[in-house]
Amino acid sequence: PSPPPSPPSPPSSPPIAPPAPPIEFQVTVGGGGWEGEVSWTLTCSGALIGSGGAPYSGTLSAPPGECTLDMNDSYGDGWNGNLWEGAGYTFTLDSGSYGSETFILIPPSPPPPSASPSP
Repeated sequence: PSPPPSPPSPPSSPPIAPPAPPIEFQVTVGGGGWEGEVSWTLTCSGALIGSGGAPYSGTLSAPPGECTLDMNDSYGDGWNGNLWEGAGYTFTLDSGSYGSETFILIPPSPPPPSASPSP
């Protein structure tokens, strides 16, 4: 059977820049001691993107833009070697009970166009 005809396209309107598609990125947290003390939240463009503790591994999705990672340690002695790694960045809490890092989430660069063979 042939596919149903596609609906007519709406009348053309001035082009609107489509919103940037969200970027997916892997996040892993851990690698140090006293992982039970570790907690973190990630906020990008004003929206809560993810939160967790250690060990943590998952895929988060956020629009490109400015992100803030809030890092907490319940005991107050830093993350004891645990690292938050994601989107090409690595952060840790060296000491104390709270720290914050800001970074820019940028879309991955598109793959280079494949060179077409010259005639």
